Amino acid sequence: MEQQDKFYKGLFFGAAIGAAVGTVMGLLFAPYKGRETQQIISGKVKSMLDKATDMYESNELDGIYNNEAKTRSQQIIDNARDEAKKILTEANSIIRDIKGYPKPKES
Repeated sequence: MEQQDKFYKGLFFGAAIGAAVGTVMGLLFAPYKGRETQQIISGKVKSMLDKATDMYESNELDGIYNNEAKTRSQQIIDNARDEAKKILTEANSIIRDIKGYPKPKES
């Protein structure tokens, strides 16, 4: 147990020291200033979001797939709900039998 604790302590300290050294090295050897790097990153993220939006909006079959998936998922949910009701009814029946209560009248 003590060896395992030492292992995790070493792992934690190693990760912390590695992160600190990596951060310092990144700051020392960065090719651009902080603002320039932020602008580059935000520009790339924006262009990627624009591309993703364009791809999503240009997909003509999206509505068809969406409706099929929605219909199928609703069927699965309905089946699961029906099965859950059956299981609960059976469980309640078993509990009533165990406790000696009479079975309820079905309507």
